[in-house]
Amino acid sequence: MDEDAVSILMSTVEHIAESLDTAHDSWRDHLQSIRNITAVLEFSDTHPDESRRQWQLPLIGVFQRVAYADADSGGVSDIANWCLKQAVTLLQVYPDDVELLTLIGRNWLFRAQRSLAKIHLSEQSSNSSGGSQFVSLSASEEDRQARRNNAEAESRLHMSDYVEARGILLPAVEYLRRATDAARAQDRITGDLLSTEQAAEAFMSLGNVSSPRMNGQYFQQALGYLRTANQLPGYILPLHLQK
Repeated sequence: MDEDAVSILMSTVEHIAESLDTAHDSWRDHLQSIRNITAVLEFSDTHPDESRRQWQLPLIGVFQRVAYADADSGGVSDIANWCLKQAVTLLQVYPDDVELLTLIGRNWLFRAQRSLAKIHLSEQSSNSSGGSQFVSLSASEEDRQARRNNAEAESRLHMSDYVEARGILLPAVEYLRRATDAARAQDRITGDLLSTEQAAEAFMSLGNVSSPRMNGQYFQQALGYLRTANQLPGYILPLHLQK
């Protein structure tokens, strides 16, 4: 692709990014123009080229923002798949690239949001239908109820939404873990990478849909990321993560 073509392409990408920044719901307006591009653009790089990388990664990032602007509903699968394919292709050329690893990890994390949203709604419905009346229980009754609740929680883990969420979140945590490891090695670690919508969130989400017999390791990893982020100069954890 020559310089003029790249310039025209990136003008479109910048316009989409600016539109999303000012009006998040505008993502639908850009679907056709993005599909026109993805229909003819495929990355097949076999060796590093910084001049190409400088426009390839922002392009994938903006297209991925559009693809998952409504992640809870499943996103726009064809654009999301295109982004993942291009990022994985480039990762073969740049195996320790923090931005690429993060893009791939977030792609998988966003893919899990539909299942996670359905699980959240189901659990909310279950909790509300259980009633809120307080009843005093004896120690033995509390023990039986706790065992019953644990059994029900274990049973839910075999439901399709939980199984699907775990399957999608496993690559999410793997790529985001690799991203944080690479960032540490390159002295490029940031609070955003460690916490919101990235490493810590991925591990917490995986812990929430995993068996109590093994989810502790995921929560501990998430907590470790949050503690590290909280110690970074100038970074403040979002309020919902400060608990």
